[in-house]
Amino acid sequence: MTGTQWGNKRDMNIQEEESFARVLIEYIIFKLNLQRILFLLSFLSFGVADGVSAAYMIEKRGIIGEANPLIRFMYASSGTSGVIGIKLWLVIIILSFVWNISKDKDNYWMINGFLFSLFVCGVMATGANLMAARGLEHPDASTIIATYLFLVILLTMIGDAMDKLHL
Repeated sequence: MTGTQWGNKRDMNIQEEESFARVLIEYIIFKLNLQRILFLLSFLSFGVADGVSAAYMIEKRGIIGEANPLIRFMYASSGTSGVIGIKLWLVIIILSFVWNISKDKDNYWMINGFLFSLFVCGVMATGANLMAARGLEHPDASTIIATYLFLVILLTMIGDAMDKLHL
């Protein structure tokens, strides 16, 4: 194979890779919508970030720093991997229930309200864990739970009204 043929073949491979990347990006953009993004953000904030930050906070402050008795038990029995594992398992169960409910076509905005509330709760819990790990004053768990419940009620009711208006 000559140098020119090799260069042409390499250019064709680059063009094929670019077209594959372009098609992949277009497919991802086409398939992503607000609800799928909120599912991902909820998983990442409430599952991954909260689980990792809770394990980090327990490592820094000790097991008494965690307010949730289930998480304390998992840390005592399985360590850091147990805390992260139980958080991921719980968020997957929650999101799978929500996913099954979201298959109904008349609840798009109501589901989005719930998912956004879960995302906000995950961000607040992660922030509280990191603040506690550094020894800073942090929001109490009851404040985070109350905020979550308020947001769930408010945003799912607004979403339900929007769904009934067919927005």
